[in-house]
Amino acid sequence: MLLVGPEDNFNIRLAKDIGARLVTVERRVFPDGEVCPRVSGDVRGQDVVLSMRMEAGSGSPNRYLMEVLFTLRNLKEHMGAGSVTLAMPYFPYARQDTIFRPGEPLSSKYLGELLEAAGADVVISVTVHLHRIGGFSELFSRAKAVNLSGFEALASKLKDLPLKDPFILGPDTESIHWAKELASYCGVEEFDAFRKERDVSTGEIRTYVKELDLAGRDVIVVDDMVSTGGTMANAVREARRMGARTVISAFVHPVLAPGAVDRILGAGADVILAADTLEWAGSKASVVPSIAEALRVAQE
Repeated sequence: MLLVGPEDNFNIRLAKDIGARLVTVERRVFPDGEVCPRVSGDVRGQDVVLSMRMEAGSGSPNRYLMEVLFTLRNLKEHMGAGSVTLAMPYFPYARQDTIFRPGEPLSSKYLGELLEAAGADVVISVTVHLHRIGGFSELFSRAKAVNLSGFEALASKLKDLPLKDPFILGPDTESIHWAKELASYCGVEEFDAFRKERDVSTGEIRTYVKELDLAGRDVIVVDDMVSTGGTMANAVREARRMGARTVISAFVHPVLAPGAVDRILGAGADVILAADTLEWAGSKASVVPSIAEALRVAQE
């Protein structure tokens, strides 16, 4: 097995964990934004793991996806690779897992079909943001889909902190599932969530708050992903108002549009804890062990 991807710390560690040689991908971008990813090694006849992450804060999921699609197609059609497993820790467009308004695309499903058509035999991702379909596998008709939990990585870091009477809080209704999952990994008994409504036309967020007894407690506000940081900031601010001793903002996917980190810190967060599913220098929790284990299981 070969690991194909950029030569960064994530892939160097992943290659070591699975005992694979790293074949690097050069991520060339032309001045007009067109991409030309180049695989700099021979993969003919080899089973390949393609590991490429999106850059946090770039606002460029489309550029990232073109890199992935071109590299998949190139590996299969022109470079003669055997099977190709795509390690895509953050799965873009997953939020569009239904048609919210007439005329909108079913983007998550379309992306799954594009990845299959380009040559992915297996797609491994982490905490895919799907709430209105049965599971990650429903996005594919042929490829095997593996959806790993990113909250295990967050929990491993939280357990190292001297938390006092911890409470895990989800910033909106859907995040109650994430709060429960993180609580389970951390061994924390108490968790709850606020309620949020988003205007599907304008994107405006309104948070509905329930009063909680958080005085003197360490509160972990948890979500699967943070983009603008608005929802997270609202919850952090309310936890602080309710008397939390320390507020930790914890999330798996640091999408982080410009200004998001400042928004969260400005609302009163003491610590930001994110996984390394995207390329962000601030990530402290790694999903590499989970991906490596999934790849080892797939080989058996």
